[in-house]
Amino acid sequence: MATGVRFEPSSNSGELVWVTRTAPHNLLTARRLRTAGFDPLVEPVLRVRPTSPAALIAVPDALVFTSLQGVRLHRFFPSLASLPVFAVGDHSARFAQLHGYRNVASAAGDVHDLRALIRDRMPPGSRILHMSAARPAGNLLEMLREEGFTARRLCVYETLEASPVDLQWVAGKLPQIGAILVHSPRSGRHIAEWLSQQMPAWGGMAVCISAAAARAFGEAPGIETIIADRPNEAALLEVLTRALPRGAPIRKTCR
Repeated sequence: MATGVRFEPSSNSGELVWVTRTAPHNLLTARRLRTAGFDPLVEPVLRVRPTSPAALIAVPDALVFTSLQGVRLHRFFPSLASLPVFAVGDHSARFAQLHGYRNVASAAGDVHDLRALIRDRMPPGSRILHMSAARPAGNLLEMLREEGFTARRLCVYETLEASPVDLQWVAGKLPQIGAILVHSPRSGRHIAEWLSQQMPAWGGMAVCISAAAARAFGEAPGIETIIADRPNEAALLEVLTRALPRGAPIRKTCR
């Protein structure tokens, strides 16, 4: 499968931060890293492919987005622009507003924060439609049903793991990579498994957006796992900067 835009580091010197986030938002991450003084290497470990969702038969009472990809790849109906829209984070909320929705609220957190926000804003029995991946990471529908909502999911994209061929060029740069940004539990699992095959003794930092994203690195020898204070990219980059002051070399061992 084609990798799309490939963003290689600006030089062969110094330590690299591997941006594993899915396209096209990985390029935004790379730009933020460069602004903060890091040298990014961009290659996603997950690929997003749009699906052909089922027809929207009944108009829901509210829409829910748990990812930027869900906002980007769903079909926007102007007649639904005034519906309450709930987004898991601020970036997804802003993207939904740019898409044309006028009544958007952000949970500024994870699916548990999203559940609480919807519970506070919507009356019991409301029909909630989640624009989601084919294999969503959490159990949001179950949570909402427990709150008394009628919740269902409309799959608008699927996520596939990158093949070893896609990541082959990254394997050659592993000795230069000092930190890996991990944006999801699924990408964490794929990275940890791939590292165990390519360089089991890689000893850099796995900088993870959540504890769930970090779980796959728990048994990996020599990897320092760092978890963001909040499950968003701003907190992810903040914890990276705290762990690695601007311009400082990344301490890494490859035994």
